[in-house]
Amino acid sequence: MNELVKVSSKGLLTLPKSIREQLNIKVGDYLNATIETGKVVLQKVEILPKKIDWENEDKVWKEYAVKSFGKE
Repeated sequence: MNELVKVSSKGLLTLPKSIREQLNIKVGDYLNATIETGKVVLQKVEILPKKIDWENEDKVWKEYAVKSFGKE
């Protein structure tokens, strides 16, 4: 499946709905981004616990993900 996406001035892009549906990507999900042979590869990752955390900000979970995957 090929889809054309445009990068915004802030470096943002929107994953097409057809791709989100096929990979079951929902609002609030995390994707691990890597570069492989000149390509950007996005992989959906599960970060546990997957519950609403009223005590920690989103950045806390991002830091947890970096430690879990050993990447920044």
